[in-house]
Amino acid sequence: MDEMTRLFSPSCWVPGKSRDEVMNEFFAGIMEAYDSLMSNNTIQKDLDIPYGPDENQKVDVYGDVQDNLLIFFHGGYWVEGDRKYCLTPVPATLDGGFAFASLGYGLATNGRTLSDCVSDAVKGVEFLLQKYPNASNIHIGGHSAGAHLAFQAAVKVHSPSIKGLLLFAGVYFLEELVGTEIGNAINLTIDQAKLNSCDPTLLDGMFLRKSVFVGGLEAPKLIVQNVEFVKGRRGILKQFPLLSHYTLMTQMWNDYSMIKFGLGVE
Repeated sequence: MDEMTRLFSPSCWVPGKSRDEVMNEFFAGIMEAYDSLMSNNTIQKDLDIPYGPDENQKVDVYGDVQDNLLIFFHGGYWVEGDRKYCLTPVPATLDGGFAFASLGYGLATNGRTLSDCVSDAVKGVEFLLQKYPNASNIHIGGHSAGAHLAFQAAVKVHSPSIKGLLLFAGVYFLEELVGTEIGNAINLTIDQAKLNSCDPTLLDGMFLRKSVFVGGLEAPKLIVQNVEFVKGRRGILKQFPLLSHYTLMTQMWNDYSMIKFGLGVE
C-alpha cells in the first residue's frame, strides 16, 4: 500500500487491531442492524423501490413518510457497499419523527465512472421528492463516500424541501486520490477528480442545517478533509475522539444523539 492510500484508509488507523479485525467487527455490526430491522414487524417498510433500470438503482424506505424524511447514502469508496447495510441510523431517525430512505446507486465499476455515481444520487433524490411531494423537511446524509454523494445531491437538486445535511466521515476533495489504490479502483482521472470534488462555497445561500461528524481514530486525510470542509461554512463539526470511521456508524444503532443532533430534534 502506498503512503497516500494508507492516509486515506480508515482500517489502518484503529490502535491494537488489524485491518481484518476492524472490518469484521464493522460487518458484524451492520449485519446485526439489518437482521434486526428485517425481523421487526412493527416498522413499516417499502423495499426495493426502483428509480432506474439497474439493480442498484433502488431505494428502501423505513417508516411512514409524512413531512420528515432522511435520505441516506452508504459508503465504500464508490466501489463497495450496499443500501441494505447502512441502516444503523434507522432507530434514531424513526424516534426523531423522520422516515428513513436508504438510497442505492450504481458503483464505479465495470466501466462506470464517479460521475455516474453522482448522477444516480441526483436521480434518486429527485425520484424521492416526486414520490413524496408532501415531504417538506428533507435531510440528506451519508457515510464516507456516501457523504460525498449526499453533498453532491443536495447542491445539484437544490430543492427548498432539502433542509439539512448529515455528513459522517466524508471524503470531499478528490485530487489527492488520483494515482492511489483508491483512485485507481474507480479509474479516477484528474479531470474526474476536479469535476466531482465538493465545493463548500456552493452551500452559501442554501439555508441548510449542516452537521459534520468525524471520529478521532480516523484516517488522517479524512480528518483533515472534514475539518477543512466545515471551515468558514457555518457548519457544525462534531468530533468523537474514541470513535473510528466504522464505529461512528455502528455507534448509532444504540446511541441516538448524533442523528437527533443532525436532524435538529434533540
